[in-house]
Amino acid sequence: MYTLKNQSFKKAQNELSVISNNITNINTNGYKRTHDQLYLKESNLNVKQIFVEVANAIELRKFKSIADVGCATGAFPRYLSKRFPNTQITGIEYINSLINKAKSDFPNITFLKGNVLDKASIKKKFDVITMLGVLCIFDDYERVLNNVLAWIKPKGRLILHNMVSEYDIDVFVKYSSSSKKFVSNQQESGWNIISEKSLELVVKDNGAKVVSSKPFLLNVNLNKQADVMRSWTEENSLGHNDIFNALHIRQPQKIIVIEKF
Repeated sequence: MYTLKNQSFKKAQNELSVISNNITNINTNGYKRTHDQLYLKESNLNVKQIFVEVANAIELRKFKSIADVGCATGAFPRYLSKRFPNTQITGIEYINSLINKAKSDFPNITFLKGNVLDKASIKKKFDVITMLGVLCIFDDYERVLNNVLAWIKPKGRLILHNMVSEYDIDVFVKYSSSSKKFVSNQQESGWNIISEKSLELVVKDNGAKVVSSKPFLLNVNLNKQADVMRSWTEENSLGHNDIFNALHIRQPQKIIVIEKF
């Protein structure tokens, strides 16, 4: 199992918006997404803590193919290709500017344009699919999970990094900049908190089950930035870092492993 030391995160607050690490700017039920363009400005060579921990979950079994859905500019597929050099690695992304940069920067990795709301957009099937900070964008999480699970081979796994509630409550979050009036098409998405119970119900209908659920505890301190939607940390009574942003939500981040029958 790999670990990543704190000193590897010296530039973390400039590089990491923790939960929305790999999100894609596709149709999110009419809500806009401006956050995605940050990835064009960030380095896709940095190894982040979540990359290491998700890869640790993957290596518990041997797989021939791994796809990262919502890969942005290819940072996580690049890490996977180094960590699992004998495994076929694919990045799946919807935004043209992001996938074009990924293809340009990492020509030895396969990148496909795919839409989690369109099952037919991906024809291949994979042993493992990862989604880091993607599911929380979509209100219709059932549709997203149905589609992505269809891209996984029998006995394969879906590994999610997402905000997940231990309570049987689903939370749907929208926000906008301060204004005199409410404008529906100016509401931004990306911070939904889906309950573990809801995940279990949806994956069961797809011939799959949740096999593990592990809290993701960030081991670096993040300071507030000018962009208050970028995450920061506050130490809790247990000495762990809770993750916040301007939404005033303590982010219950987890790594969830789902296996198909």
